[in-house]
Amino acid sequence: MNFSTSKKLIKKTKGFLNLSYYSFFKKPLRKENAIFYGWGRKKSGQKAIFLAKKYHASYRLLEDGFIRSLGLGVNDAPSFSIVEDDSGIYYDATQPSKLENILNTYDFNADATLLQTAHDAMTLIRDHHISKYNNAPHIAKDYFEQDEKQKVIVIAQTAGDTSLEYGLAEKFTTKQMIDDAINENPHSSMYIKIHPDVLSGKKSSDISIDEIPHICTVIDEDVNPISLLKHFDKVYTKTSGMGMEALILGLEVVCYGLPYYAGWGLTKDKQICDRRQKSLKIEELFTGAYILYTQYYNPYTQKQSNLIDVIQTIVRYRDLSKQNNGDLYFFGFTWWKRLYIKSFFHPLTKNTIIFCSRLEDAQKKGLDHQSKIYIWGKKPFAQLESHAKAQNIPLLRVEDGFVRSVSLGSDLTKAYSLVVDSRGIYFDPTQASDLEHILNTYFFDDTLIQRAKKLQAYLISNKISKYNIHQDKKINLPHHKTNQKVVMVPGQVEDDASIIYGANGMHNLELLQQARENTPDSYIIYKPHPDVLAGNRTGSIATDTALKYCDTIITDASLDSVLELCDEVHTMTSLVGFEALIRGKKVTTYGLPFYAGWGLTVDTKVCKRRTTVRTLDELVAAAFILYPRYIHPHTNALCEIEVLLQEIDKEKNRYNSDKCYRFYIDSRNKVSRKIQFQIKVILGE
Repeated sequence: MNFSTSKKLIKKTKGFLNLSYYSFFKKPLRKENAIFYGWGRKKSGQKAIFLAKKYHASYRLLEDGFIRSLGLGVNDAPSFSIVEDDSGIYYDATQPSKLENILNTYDFNADATLLQTAHDAMTLIRDHHISKYNNAPHIAKDYFEQDEKQKVIVIAQTAGDTSLEYGLAEKFTTKQMIDDAINENPHSSMYIKIHPDVLSGKKSSDISIDEIPHICTVIDEDVNPISLLKHFDKVYTKTSGMGMEALILGLEVVCYGLPYYAGWGLTKDKQICDRRQKSLKIEELFTGAYILYTQYYNPYTQKQSNLIDVIQTIVRYRDLSKQNNGDLYFFGFTWWKRLYIKSFFHPLTKNTIIFCSRLEDAQKKGLDHQSKIYIWGKKPFAQLESHAKAQNIPLLRVEDGFVRSVSLGSDLTKAYSLVVDSRGIYFDPTQASDLEHILNTYFFDDTLIQRAKKLQAYLISNKISKYNIHQDKKINLPHHKTNQKVVMVPGQVEDDASIIYGANGMHNLELLQQARENTPDSYIIYKPHPDVLAGNRTGSIATDTALKYCDTIITDASLDSVLELCDEVHTMTSLVGFEALIRGKKVTTYGLPFYAGWGLTVDTKVCKRRTTVRTLDELVAAAFILYPRYIHPHTNALCEIEVLLQEIDKEKNRYNSDKCYRFYIDSRNKVSRKIQFQIKVILGE
């Protein structure tokens, strides 16, 4: 079994390891195969070594990996990487470590694939400025505009940094390092970088500002290290991780301590480690440290991961979180949407979310050109939109995603997915949207396509749709003839914006009539929209009227239960058409839904902007993976769709199998509908 004496460590490493808590008050262990885990050279690490010796067991020392997280560890940002060492720990040069052993013994020449992965990862790091922590802004482009000299930077670290003690760097002072840098580079500009934790006030520096010579420029901004280092020619450091990042960028690095990357022929070293026998290339050093030594976990997919996936995930969520920075003004969001909306807008640094109903309200609260405006769907805010355009204020639209919840949105159920669109919104074909732009321009690589295929298979096998509200059941079709084609016609909410903008205000009865006219010999199933059935929205057709054009009406079965029986779906703009495509059905559209116009559907209308022919896999990847954002139903943390689907499947199965839970959900929804109905009566709607 695996143990730790630190509850904090157990919680921190949950995604990487399955550890049990060990208390000194427990009975002594007699299992020689036990492994004790601790954190580096901290107390838990010392206890792990002590217990391993005591019980003739093993120990592992843990530390954060070299690409740790989006935000700072001290702010509990979820970790992407960890190192596990059974010999020492990488920053302790006083004894061998697992990393040192890897670098001394691994035959890198025999592993071309691994070296190629390292090369690709280093390129991504350089291109996207990936560091240990990834929340800091890039250095301003004009920061060094007036300095045309060669530039040298000295990296100051935090006082008491463990890597300084165990990296044997305390033999030198930072002042000595600065003086050497000045003397050795008399014609260069000299800069000193202060550690981010010092800037945030959480730690103190290993040098006083008063000790720094006046000819040095102190960089006290919290900036992305890679973006900063790209402006320099030479780096002086004791043991900072920025030294390794400088090597990745091809810079000259002088080391005063013995960090893990020193002693391999890549740095100019003030000390020697006799154990480090090989001369390495930077790709080999990188492979050893970032790939062979480090374990990766993706907190957004909640799965074991790899270096390339981690970098790509950090890039995606950093970009998304950066969009959420600043003052965000939300218009058209009902009170119950406001309860959960903030979970979708976690900032990279900080933000303020302000809900308003009028432009005047927002202006009083500080709306200016540096703010961002978010409008729910296509709710009318003409004055606001004109103001945003005139003042060049970004305006984005928000809507539910395509896998929303277990239960209807109109029953005030929390949404688990949203789309945020900077161009328009997916259901409005009168103008471009981000989803349409993706489908017109994006290159879908094989990894993304394979992910989309797995996603489709999961949706089909687990019968997951947008709302997941009705029970799965076997349906008998009365009077259905053998070999007779079955066509499903999904009803929609008739005042829904997708009908207004995407189908010219077409009605459900018109759709049913068109479907009968175009497939006169087919068996037509009409399935009213669940919001209409619930009495929450408009669009009902009298049963006797509907049965003039359809053969049966199904109201109480899940979407998948109906789609299993169908050969075709005829729809205006319903998402059911997309879900039918995923399940291999022929789809005819009478409006312009987002999935029409890409060569996958039979369309009665044309959108000239949609110029690319797409495969179903590409459509799925765009609509489910690239376009929306998702939150975990229980933690409200951002996640990938696969995590959400697993949680929805659990909730859906519980709804189908647990009568008490189903009674609770149904009762809650009925109460919600009654309250909404009474409010409408009071308001005269």
